[in-house]
Amino acid sequence: MRFDDTQQPVPYLNRQDQRRLLGMVAGLSFIVIAILWAARPETWHWLIPADNESAQNAPLSEEGDAPPFTAGESPNPFGSSPDPVNSSVPSEKTVNSSRVGSATNIPPEWLESINDQFMGLRADESDAYYRILAHISRLDVDLLNKHARKDILHVNLIHSPDQFRGELLSLKGTARRILPLKTIENPYGVKTAYEVWITTEDSGNDPWRIVTTSLDKRLPRGENVNAPVKLVGYFFKLYSYASNGGQHMAPLLLAAQVEPNIVVKVAPSGTGLQPYIILFAALFGFGTLLLVTAYHQGDHIFRTEMSHKFRPEDFESRKVLQEMAGKEYDPTEILKQASIKKNDPA
Repeated sequence: MRFDDTQQPVPYLNRQDQRRLLGMVAGLSFIVIAILWAARPETWHWLIPADNESAQNAPLSEEGDAPPFTAGESPNPFGSSPDPVNSSVPSEKTVNSSRVGSATNIPPEWLESINDQFMGLRADESDAYYRILAHISRLDVDLLNKHARKDILHVNLIHSPDQFRGELLSLKGTARRILPLKTIENPYGVKTAYEVWITTEDSGNDPWRIVTTSLDKRLPRGENVNAPVKLVGYFFKLYSYASNGGQHMAPLLLAAQVEPNIVVKVAPSGTGLQPYIILFAALFGFGTLLLVTAYHQGDHIFRTEMSHKFRPEDFESRKVLQEMAGKEYDPTEILKQASIKKNDPA
């Protein structure tokens, strides 16, 4: 006689299956999020730089693209030549009252020695020149960007330099020449300087002259370059210079740093399905969570019903049955022994 255990059918979606299902849902959610993250172009800028960034440091190979600023070397910044350039420029200094009361403002007394009627920079302007360079170098970049004006054009400075002298301006343009500039001994600790000639959309072929104490390493150097740049600087004066076409004037700005103007253009995906994908993933995940919760509750109810329906296992009876397995017994003899044990008072 052989006694075997009757195996119960495995419950549908037991605890192990539920864990696997939850793992699949988590994996699917991760894949959807990874797809959305990988679809963003800015995610891969560390691997593949933007096209316009890689082209900014390449100097121009064509001749004539940069305006003819000077026939020879740049004029001495502190020459002693008092040659007047334009006697019709008013010498009266006017100060914009809107600049009063900010850490970025230039005190009017710093600008008293500035005169636009002479070519280049005069010796008595050197103190204000280096003082303003040292001042802007100590200011916070965010503070400068916050207070810099973007509404002043090249033509405004050419026609009304006294009105805007000392104004903090924000410029974006194309650098045409970037060269190191000699400095003289000064009490403000300015030892390095660079001159950057740029053109902007409003200036056309008429340049701006920028003197800065710091230059971004990504920018090229040379007589003929073509690099988009941005900067924040104080308008100091009209700088007169000699060129092939005669004498010209350019607004001179004193800045702390000139940086490349890198504009990252993000191409649209064109699908417009991102919101629907996110909504579908959210609904799918929520529905799956409800389904798993319902299966877990049903599994709990099933275990409770089975525990009430069947008695706990009798280990002694099971041990006896295991010992009897594979042996032959006389049922009559077994019944007699059971009857004797039952009637035995001991």
